[in-house]
Amino acid sequence: MTEKIDTSSIEALVDEGASGARFDYTAGSAAVICSGLPEHIFSAGRYWPEFDYSTGLKKLIELKNFENIHKAGIFWKEFDFKAGLETLLNSGEPEYIYRAGRFWKIYDYDRGLEALILINRPRYIYYAGQEWKIFNFSRGFEALMNAGDPEFIFYAGAHWKIFDHEIGFTRLLETGNPEYIYKAGTLWSSFDYKRAWTVMEKRVTDGAEWRGRAFEHPVWRNALRIIWKELRSHN
Repeated sequence: MTEKIDTSSIEALVDEGASGARFDYTAGSAAVICSGLPEHIFSAGRYWPEFDYSTGLKKLIELKNFENIHKAGIFWKEFDFKAGLETLLNSGEPEYIYRAGRFWKIYDYDRGLEALILINRPRYIYYAGQEWKIFNFSRGFEALMNAGDPEFIFYAGAHWKIFDHEIGFTRLLETGNPEYIYKAGTLWSSFDYKRAWTVMEKRVTDGAEWRGRAFEHPVWRNALRIIWKELRSHN
């Protein structure tokens, strides 16, 4: 039979250690770590002036508590970034791989990006390109094109500081998604409205709403006027 952990007593112990009163941090560290309560292990490491950081991290890794490993890498004054990173990269959890790349002071950005690509969640590849201080835009762009998710092709084209709009535009059209074709036309710095409108016209049913919005949006409306003017001049 497994002995039940008294969560309230561990919480009180963490509070006592953070209070600044006389406290046995060696014994306190052992007690909190042995409790196996990841939030309290993290809190002790963050708020105590002394803590067994090495053993605390090993326990968080053993518990596979990726959220608190990520948080410890931000807030603990001593942290084994190599061990923490290996754990996150092997976790398959894109949220914490991305967050660690954004907030940790030591991070292997190339390996982090490759892990996100392997997981194949375009959202986090886009986030990384937007938020990481070091990012391989060429590799990230390639991954987004291969994934073919119109939402994050659109967002990357709108917000990444490096983006091949010509290739990205062609890939976006290939998805045939009228919503994000329309949205790209409102924000992208380079956009072929004539080709985009041809695709949107072919989406008779699901493109109706977005064609209607295009008529109302000043950028699209102006582009459509130019297209129709050119068509009339050729007739």
